[in-house]
Amino acid sequence: MKKIIYYFKRKSFLFLPFLAGFLLAFSRLPLNSGFLVFFGLIPLFLLFEKKLKFKKIIFSGLIFGGTYTVTALHWISLVTVPGFLGTIFLFGFYFTILFFLISHFWHKYPRLKYVNFIVFWGTFEFLQNFGEFRFPWFNLGYSLAEYFPFIQLAEIGGVYLILIFIILTNIFIFELKNNVKKNIIFLIILILGWSVFGVIRLKTLKLESTNTKISLVQVSILQNKKWENSNLQPTIELYEEYTHKAILENPDLIIWPESALPVYTLKQIKYRNFVKNLATKNNTDIFLGMPHYKYVGEGHQNKYKYYNVATRFGKNGKIDSLYCKNILVPFGERIPFLKYFPFLWNVHLGQANWEYGTEQKFYIVNGYRYSPLICFEIAFAKLTRNMVIEGVDFIVNITNDAWFYRSAGTYQHAMMTKFRAIETRKQIFRAANTGYSLIIAPTGEILQKSKLFEKIILTDELQICKSKSIYAHHLFWFPYIFLLGVILLFLAEIVMKINKIFKKIL
Repeated sequence: MKKIIYYFKRKSFLFLPFLAGFLLAFSRLPLNSGFLVFFGLIPLFLLFEKKLKFKKIIFSGLIFGGTYTVTALHWISLVTVPGFLGTIFLFGFYFTILFFLISHFWHKYPRLKYVNFIVFWGTFEFLQNFGEFRFPWFNLGYSLAEYFPFIQLAEIGGVYLILIFIILTNIFIFELKNNVKKNIIFLIILILGWSVFGVIRLKTLKLESTNTKISLVQVSILQNKKWENSNLQPTIELYEEYTHKAILENPDLIIWPESALPVYTLKQIKYRNFVKNLATKNNTDIFLGMPHYKYVGEGHQNKYKYYNVATRFGKNGKIDSLYCKNILVPFGERIPFLKYFPFLWNVHLGQANWEYGTEQKFYIVNGYRYSPLICFEIAFAKLTRNMVIEGVDFIVNITNDAWFYRSAGTYQHAMMTKFRAIETRKQIFRAANTGYSLIIAPTGEILQKSKLFEKIILTDELQICKSKSIYAHHLFWFPYIFLLGVILLFLAEIVMKINKIFKKIL
């Protein structure tokens, strides 16, 4: 037994990050295990208490990043194995840098060690929103998707304020070893205040029902069958059949998912007229996603630019302007840095290499304004915040998660919708090809939800929240606090070094 304990102490730089990665990853799985996020950082606190050499920090970062990615993000391999391996490497690299910085400042300013941890971890989560590799999936706050009162804090500071409360909970539990009574009191105050705020906010938030009905169509076309020529006509017939079923609910707007029909709908008269006739004959708008292209001539690699787009086919026969997806999935939808390194056009990993859209689009139904997000874009609070500033009444999210089959990826992707609804206090209608299709209230409550691979219609009335979200309207800058904290720490480091130099000179 002593030998085992000695071994684990000696190899703690491997075991502790593995345990932390495992706990935090499990908190993101659809196993009612979100509570693990309240303990998942404790092994890292134990790790940083040790003064690790650089080599061990590298191993710790790689182990943590690899464990988390393999456990929580294993579903990426269902889409692209090279992309999955790249994600393991990328997150390992990120966490190596993060662990080095936290460890350095943990021992440099021991009295500020937890402040240091919060600002560096928060900065890491925030910076995932930027750059060619942007992939804001690793946010601890998403672990609490099923903890309804706790996630209401997102209205104030987004998923980043929830992060702070999660870290504080881990800190108070960790510090029980030093002072049980004091930290129990802190823990009770934190959890009680957190819960009470959520409950009160849910009871005081005023929602107004409207007479506008919106339907979601989910016909569940398997990804490996979707683009087969033999399956085109059956797909069209399914959309026609389920659109007619939706009409029985008298909706004002029917939403189909991303790339609903496996054709270039706007470029092929037959299919364009099919959707247009469905809208006009049934006197209802149809909103859907589709692939699209533009001929640009010799100035482009392929003479054509391809886009992932969405638009509305109006009941008046008009087709509105296109929304082109603004944020593309790295590797899955576009190879990073194509603009700077043209030779990457010759790299083929199964990606589409779509072009970026550059602006948001807005549509109206019965006087209510809405704007779309396509698939992965639901992960970016910046987009939904921009919609709110522009005065939308609700948000449409169309997606195709058939790539993920029945994996945790489908669940993780869908649960982000709750946070965007709370951050904006806007209702979100999510149409997914194979599920989960969701209707989310401004409170974050799931009003209706499909099963995976179910053929179904979901219809509900539009709910309007007149209250202005604090986060969307006033505190969207909140995560920059983490970045400011990091800058101040580095400035303090520089000042200390300058002082040492002057002392030596003098």
